[in-house]
Amino acid sequence: MTGPLAVTVSGLRHDLRTPVNHIVGYAEMLLEDLEGPPDAAPRLALQETLGAARDVLAIIDRDLSPSRPEVSPRELAGLYDSLREPQGRILRTMSDLLRSGAEAGDGFREDVERIVKAAERLVVPDAPTLADGTAAAAAGTPAGAIATAPRAAILVVDDVEDNRELLRRRLERQGYRVEQASGGRAAIAAVSARPFDLVLLDVMMPDVDGYEVLEQLKTAPATRDIPVIMISALDDMASVVRCIERGAEDYLPKPFDPTLLRARVSACLEKKHLRDQEKEYLAQVRQVIEAARAVESGEYRPGGLVGLGERDDELGRLARVFDGMAQGIRAREERLRDRVRDLRAEIGAARGSGKQNGTVIDGGNLQPGERFAERYEVSAVIGTGGMGSVYRARDCELDEEVAIKTLRRELVADETLIERFKQEIRLARKISHRNVVRTHDFGVWGGVHYLTMEYVEGITVRDLVDSRGQLGVSASLAIGAQLADALAVAHEQGVVHRDIKPQNLLLDPDGVLKVMDFGVARLAEYQSTLTEAGLVVGTPAYMSPEQLLGEAIDGRSDLYSAGVVLYECLTGGLPFDAATPVSLIAKLLHEEPRSPIDVNVDVPPALAGLIVQLLAKQPAQRPPSAQDLAKRLRELE
Repeated sequence: MTGPLAVTVSGLRHDLRTPVNHIVGYAEMLLEDLEGPPDAAPRLALQETLGAARDVLAIIDRDLSPSRPEVSPRELAGLYDSLREPQGRILRTMSDLLRSGAEAGDGFREDVERIVKAAERLVVPDAPTLADGTAAAAAGTPAGAIATAPRAAILVVDDVEDNRELLRRRLERQGYRVEQASGGRAAIAAVSARPFDLVLLDVMMPDVDGYEVLEQLKTAPATRDIPVIMISALDDMASVVRCIERGAEDYLPKPFDPTLLRARVSACLEKKHLRDQEKEYLAQVRQVIEAARAVESGEYRPGGLVGLGERDDELGRLARVFDGMAQGIRAREERLRDRVRDLRAEIGAARGSGKQNGTVIDGGNLQPGERFAERYEVSAVIGTGGMGSVYRARDCELDEEVAIKTLRRELVADETLIERFKQEIRLARKISHRNVVRTHDFGVWGGVHYLTMEYVEGITVRDLVDSRGQLGVSASLAIGAQLADALAVAHEQGVVHRDIKPQNLLLDPDGVLKVMDFGVARLAEYQSTLTEAGLVVGTPAYMSPEQLLGEAIDGRSDLYSAGVVLYECLTGGLPFDAATPVSLIAKLLHEEPRSPIDVNVDVPPALAGLIVQLLAKQPAQRPPSAQDLAKRLRELE
């Protein structure tokens, strides 16, 4: 059937449905304004016009099925013959209405004349679309955002003025702000210049068609969230699918049902409103994330989320809590810096006083300059004690300084004990923390069992307290908080130190505390017969009652020892002192310690109370964990 005069069905449906859209739109608006008994005749005339318009649509759907690509000139003539009867009814009814003078106001007459002009175009279309001249159209809609506010801004885009005017009047009746664009280029310029909440877009336009406008809106980041409803006299499925695929929110064929238009406009605006809220919410969530990054880098300034904290929802509460936490973290960090600074001052004063322990050590098993285990060159003796001797040496293979601890032969005489000790060392090696001296290796050379460890240049807390007598509150808290951090990470690995005392706590020149000998005390505990419970393991003055009695212990035993260390730092003395080990143990088991505030009035009551709690006879009465202790120490003013 294709020929030079054949007409495309999609184009012809568009050309015929457009005037029907005008007829229906203006007739329904006029009906909405006619309410009282005097309006009965005009209402009847308009209802007859709407009935005739529905007949026109039925003829179009019957003779111009969207599944057909073209119609022949003969079929086109038959179509126009069928349309003349409903067209004549519309023209006669509207002409009678004009002659009767009913509702003779200018606005009423103008709308009736618009219906007449639209009806005249039904049988003699402006320009039927030839098969060899015009491509078919398609439909699509963008995804939306929210704006339920009655003053939402809507852009109406159509090259036919009557179409634009019809939509403008209907939308303004619903309380919306309406702007118009007479073509695709004007629409793109308008959307680029100012924000809109919704675009009603025609498909067939001479300059830039609705498909291209839709595609440009949906690919541009600034406009992709503006919802678009396509309104076109093209009603074939291909056009609808084409628009939806390009992102259109909806598609309304002309003539459109006013109630359906109102519902879909409202739905799209509500959707845009929700999308706008979501975007704002996500932007504010990003604010909190950036604030968290700023806290991590030390750049956050308290109060940075004050505006966001004014929200009366979960995000607002999160912002308020976060800001409060950030202020607390900042305050704690400042306190910690101040405490470490004061601790460094104490260390510097101790070194300058000449009072720290300067005893010359005889060398133990090894001598400076000696090559040990064919790998380590001994450079100095650091100290000796009940477990053995400690040396400073250079690891010749790795060219770095290490500490070597040789163990007394009687501690390692039993192979079973050695195996148990190795297991303890395996656990201790898992502890990786800046406040723990790292254990490297365990070995035997020439019958001497030894450990190699990280070497730390500094002085022990024992030397510091002996030199200073007592330390300031700030420096003591710096020691206590770092000790608690070290114990927390060890206890998480299942390692209990068992021998926390000032001699095992090293301080480097920067005030960083390092806990030594994790796992070593367990060897002596295995070796002990428990007939003199606790006397072999550790130093009795720093041991918990349950450890002295040879009972099962856990991390809370280390917390007791930490309490004794804090007590000594703050007061210069021990909570219990006696002339003999037996009388000392009796006091530890049966007497209550003096509060440190009774010895040093500068100790804050909260800190004194915490230390007394650490020294409780029963583990259950002490803080539950080293982590809890670290938190409480950092929160002390």
